[in-house]
Amino acid sequence: MPAVFEIPVFSAAAAKVAVDHGATRLEVNRTGSYAAGGLTPTRAEVEVVSSALGPTSTVPLRIMIRPRGPPSSDLGEPDFLYTDDEFREMRSDLEAFIASGLLRATRGDGFVFGILARDEGNESHVRIDADRNRQLVQAAEPYACVFHRAFDLVLGSDATNHTAEEGLAALRDCGFAGVLTAGGPGRGGAVDHADTLQALVAAERDVAGAAQARPHASIEIVVGGGVRSQNVSTLEKAILGTKKEEGRHTSVVSFHSSCLEDAAAATAKGAEAETVSGEEVHRIHTALVSVEGL
Repeated sequence: MPAVFEIPVFSAAAAKVAVDHGATRLEVNRTGSYAAGGLTPTRAEVEVVSSALGPTSTVPLRIMIRPRGPPSSDLGEPDFLYTDDEFREMRSDLEAFIASGLLRATRGDGFVFGILARDEGNESHVRIDADRNRQLVQAAEPYACVFHRAFDLVLGSDATNHTAEEGLAALRDCGFAGVLTAGGPGRGGAVDHADTLQALVAAERDVAGAAQARPHASIEIVVGGGVRSQNVSTLEKAILGTKKEEGRHTSVVSFHSSCLEDAAAATAKGAEAETVSGEEVHRIHTALVSVEGL
């Protein structure tokens, strides 16, 4: 099977285009929040996404739980640090989605969030907030939870003494099913951190093999950050190797790309800024299928 191909969407129309052209999982965000990195959608927005896909859709929906975007760069504050009120809002939103009946755990639906705390040894650096994350994961049961790109800030924190593999172990202890990561911070995204991503995937393959398919025993590495049709094949081969080299592809890795229309192209078509490009979705889907067939 090809790797799971996840697309973040900001409207029902985008969700339909994404699925029609090859997306196999959706991350659902509030309309207009792409520039902020994705925010918690309203119940109405999730309802229209579900309606657009139809009652028989088997495509999992992962709901973003994020009350606000990053603080102003003028403040010099790290992202993903939340006040008590913001944390309560996150939990309330998560519980409301579960109570709504819109999600199906058996389909693979779930939530995406990430909470950090300041490092006790150096407050200019961050660590995974195990207590708060664990509370949300437990509140979400039986729905799968994925740790957000907050992991990249942890990987880029010079003060932390933890390896990337230890960071994954901390997420497993919290009960996370996956982590969305570029392998580290910076504009270069996943391409610049292919070695780290390869190490993360290798570590999770070992865990998955030892665990004999216990649910959530290993963390799914959701590779995101600059993933495009022109680099996804090279990136997947760099991270996974080929079938011949590795023996098999496993379920511990998936790929995440926004596949948005180029701003100029969207404007020319009279489309919204958060419009998904069906052509780009198809190109990435085709590339992932081609790599699987090697």
